[in-house]
Amino acid sequence: MIRLLLDEHISPSMVERFGEEAVYAQSVPHIGLSGRPDSDIWRHAFDNDFTVVTTNARDFIKLLKVEVHPGLIVLRESGLTREEQWNRLAPVIEHIKASRDDDFMLNKTH
Repeated sequence: MIRLLLDEHISPSMVERFGEEAVYAQSVPHIGLSGRPDSDIWRHAFDNDFTVVTTNARDFIKLLKVEVHPGLIVLRESGLTREEQWNRLAPVIEHIKASRDDDFMLNKTH
């Protein structure tokens, strides 16, 4: 199952849209992590097997210093509308689903 944790700059309304696509998602504001440091968000994602979806590549990439993690999806543009966010994320989800690999987003060291 695809599990996504949506950072603060990703519209919380995406949770419902992902649900319609059989993707489990949580939004940082909905789980009480609003305003918390990225390291806290990453820890929650890491501990609960969530791939983080963010526009904040620079800070999250610094946190990838672990051998195995559940993944990071970065939107390169900030300030996108909900629809623009969806239009960029939907093809990514379809690509992951098409892989039929339950560990597709898990970084692999081979």
